[in-house]
Parts: sequence; C-alpha cells; structure tokens
Amino acid sequence: MKDKKLAEKIISSLNPEQQSIVLDFENNLYVTACPGSGKTRTLTWKIAYLCSLYPDSLKKIIAITYTSRAAHEIQERLEAMGINNPNVWVGTIHQFCLTFIIRPFGFNCPRISKGFKIIDDYLSRRYLKACAEDLKIKFNYYDKINLRLTEEGQIIEFDPEKRKIVEEYHFRLKKNNEIDFDLILTLALQILKEKPNVTKIISRTIRAIYVDEFQDTSEFQYQILGYLSRANCSIKFGFLGDTDQAIYTGLGGVAKSKIELEVLMKQSFESKTLGGCYRSTQEIIEYYSKYQQKSFLITSKLESTAGESIIQYSNSTSKELLAQTIANILKSELSHGIQEEEICIASPNYFILAPLVKELKKLLPHVHFRSQDIYPIKPDDLNLFYKISFLIFTDIGKKVWLRKKVASEILEILRKDYGVVKDNDFLEIDLLDVLNSSSSSKKTGLEYMQEIIYQFIENFGIQDSTKEILYTDLDDFISKAQERINSQNLETNIESFRSIYETKKGVNASTIHKIKGEEYHTVIGIGLLTGFIPNWDNIHKDLDKGEKEAKKLLYVLMSRAKNNLFLFSENGRKTKSGYDLLPTIFL
Repeated sequence: MKDKKLAEKIISSLNPEQQSIVLDFENNLYVTACPGSGKTRTLTWKIAYLCSLYPDSLKKIIAITYTSRAAHEIQERLEAMGINNPNVWVGTIHQFCLTFIIRPFGFNCPRISKGFKIIDDYLSRRYLKACAEDLKIKFNYYDKINLRLTEEGQIIEFDPEKRKIVEEYHFRLKKNNEIDFDLILTLALQILKEKPNVTKIISRTIRAIYVDEFQDTSEFQYQILGYLSRANCSIKFGFLGDTDQAIYTGLGGVAKSKIELEVLMKQSFESKTLGGCYRSTQEIIEYYSKYQQKSFLITSKLESTAGESIIQYSNSTSKELLAQTIANILKSELSHGIQEEEICIASPNYFILAPLVKELKKLLPHVHFRSQDIYPIKPDDLNLFYKISFLIFTDIGKKVWLRKKVASEILEILRKDYGVVKDNDFLEIDLLDVLNSSSSSKKTGLEYMQEIIYQFIENFGIQDSTKEILYTDLDDFISKAQERINSQNLETNIESFRSIYETKKGVNASTIHKIKGEEYHTVIGIGLLTGFIPNWDNIHKDLDKGEKEAKKLLYVLMSRAKNNLFLFSENGRKTKSGYDLLPTIFL
C-alpha cells in the first residue's frame, strides 16, 4: 500500500461493521443495510481504500447506482477525500452499458452496427401515438403497455392489439437507427451473450463492481453482471441494499437473495449487515421497524434518542383543511429553527401533491418550496442536450471536476452517436471553451439555452448534414421542455433554469419513490389511502403483493425522518366512480 495515511484515515472514521465491509477484499459481499446506516459512506470509503491498495493499477473500480444523483454524491465524496482516480467509474447501469459495452462494441450487434440514437420518453410517447393512429387502434399512453423485448428480441406484451403497436413501434425505431431506454439493457445483454470474446475483454479490465441499492436491480441488469462474473471470476462484487426498500418492483426491480446471486454469478458471497442508524431517533426507528419484511434489529446511534420525536397520525383531517393543517406544522417547525431544506412533504403520487403545494404557497408566501417534478427540464443523463444545459446553467468556477466529466461525456456522445470526430488533442477543456464563448441576450431560460446551443453547434466545426440532425434533436428537446412549462404553468426566467442544477433549497415536495435515499428532520406524509397505498392494481390482482407494496412504501416514507413524522390519511378524496378513498389499513 502506497498511501498509508489515507488508509489509516479511512479506517479510523468507520465503526466496526463498516470496517468489516471496507477491509474485506477476499470475499464477494452481500450487505443488508438499514436506513441511515452510512451505506453510501461505507461504499465510498471502500472505493477509496481500494484505490490506496492499487494506486497504479489500470483496472476499473466500478460503482453502479440506481440514480445519477446517487452517483454524483459518491463522486463528490471521493473528490472531497482527494480521490481523483481516472479508473474509478460511478454511474447507473444504463450509463455503464453505454460506456463499457454498447459504444465500444456495438458494431458487433446488427441492430446498432451502423450507429444509433437514444430516444427519451417524450419521443417514445410521440411514436406510440403515431403507431396507434397508423394502425387505427384506440390507445392511451397511460394504459400500461410493455415495450420491452426478451434478450432474443421477442415482444413480451401479450395483449393482441398492444402487441401490434409494440411491433410497429420497434419497427420505427429500427428504421430510424434509434433505441429507447429499455433497449440499452437488452442490446448490452445480447452482445455479452452472443460475443463471449467481447465479454472476456470487458471483464478483464475490471477489478471490482459494487452495486448500490441492489433491491432495485432488474433481471436484465443481474444477467449482465452475471456474464461478466462468469467470464472473470477474479472480479470482486459487492451488493449493498435493503430489501425492505424494494419499492421499484413495478418497474422491474428484483431483490435477489444471496443464494440466487451465488447461482447466477458462479461465485460465493459473504453476508454482512449494517444495523446501526445514524439518522433517526429510536422512537422513529421502532415505528417504521413494524413494516420490515424480514425483521432485524436496528439501533439508533445518535447520542441522545429519548423523548425527542413527534409522531402523529390523522385520519380525520379533511382534504379541504389539509393545506392549512400542514401550513401550521410548517410554521411551527420553522419557528423552532428547523431549516426549510430539512422538511419534506411526500405523497404516493404527484397529482395530489401539486395542488397542495399551490395552496401552501398562497398560505405561506415567504416559504420556499421545491420539487424535481416542477422543473422545465426533466433530468436525463443520457440526453446530449440535458448535459449541455447543465454546463450552460452552472457556474464556470464551481464543481470543476463535474463540469469536466460532463464535457467528456458530451464529446463521447458527439463522437459515437453523431460521428463528430475531433483531433486527439481536443480535450474536454476545449469543449468548455467553445461553450463558454457563446452568449445570449434572451430573457427566458428556454430561448437563452436554445441560442447558446445553436452557437455551440455552429462554432464546434460540425458538418452541415450532422448539424441538421442535431438541430432536429434539439427541437425535440426544446419542445419537451415547453410542454412541461405549459402543462404545469412553470416559471420561464433564466434563474428558474439555473435552479434545476443548484443545491436544492426550500421545503421538498415529492413522491415517496423520489425521496428514497434522502433524509429530513421532519417528514409529512399525505395521501396514505387505500388505492394509493397499496395501488388499486395490486389490490385487485394480488392482495399479498399489495400488502408488501404498502409496507415497503410506508417503511421508506417513515425512515426518511430524523426526528418528526406527521402522517395523514385525509378524507374527502374520491375514486373516479365517486366512492370515498379510505385510510390504508396498514397504518
């Protein structure tokens, strides 16, 4: 080991459970981590410690996260520790597949051998609508339709009319050399399965793969990792997560057991646990522990845990009085010195949250509110123009490492997806210079962004034929943002666009799914009603599945709270048929 001081610093700051995970490089690890146990911190320091063991190695240390936000958090922590190793890679499974499999080896796959472009949900919806119209089939996008394919490329959707739409949809994608979000995994899996030599080449460049929030991993993701593991048994794996927080099963998330992983990966795994909670008081822990699927002891590690928490539940507050009731809670919390950023209002869905926030803004005009659902640009780390917009609306002198990383990713997308090739000595700093030299006098964020991107494309030295493709894709990106602005009556000034990428300020209003991984002093949960928790579909199809879904959502909601928890099953909400929604039976 060359950096003994770093190693000593890492170890001295960890508790025994965390040390056991960070120091174990002999075993593949299956780690069950309770909420607030320092899982992300442990994972980050394990990466840092591994870097100190092999400072000159070219082998990759990979961390796969469920969201780009989680990836950025790990990268920021590594950067703060002085770890800037180019062989550490952190990102989502889709980013991993693009970076290590599809872009370098896509020529092996006939479907994308001539190049490809990734489409987002906006274009996907447009295509589905057009396909349904061409086929003269009545179709609502919000009707569930399975666009995924098997690893052999076969349609999964079983409804006869929907199958026709899916078939036409994929025909259109293929004709346009386009792939959607799901196809990234499907094609990556096909390449690994059909080209074992490619799998060996990739696997030999990797030292370790750590999967954060493994309970949200899809079957295809597991299969991709399984191919790499079987091709190179020296890769060390770590799966970290909490099966009680597996709330993405509806999107294909699978919480595999240790035994299932061992069968798939053809390697043995060592079970470890992070059971100490540094987030919540013992009162909060004991309340949400009732919703564990597999009970294990969670102990608060806070210095003082007695008599500090408020836990309140109401099933008698009317929908009409809910905003005023919550406004009173917010005023009380803020008067006691709790910061706005330390408060969260969460619901099972956004459509009941949005009108509440509008009322709260009227009742509390001096309180700031935020939500990732109400920004004009939807986060999409696979989209070229989202990445460029990040560079446009973030300060030049801040988060330099992240700006350089994003610039490097933009260069890669331009090269691989659009055929824009620059000289080898053209680096990410040169791209930043081109972008920074652009300017605009436009007053709205959308026009400002559009003009700067136009200038960037013109000044980058791109052939006219490619420019036209870029302009078409940019128009789609702008149209999507305009649609969000119009549908949600969003602000359009430049500062509202800058706020998308700034450290978030204000009381967070979000869905339960989107606050997973976060923590707040005070959590206010609304809409805790049968039909929302659990969802109607699961109640009708599978009562047992519905119960599990409800308990996991409540577990995630409650475990975000450090000190105070206010829960509402408000009355007055009705079904489409006019029946009253009743409090969820699981509270």
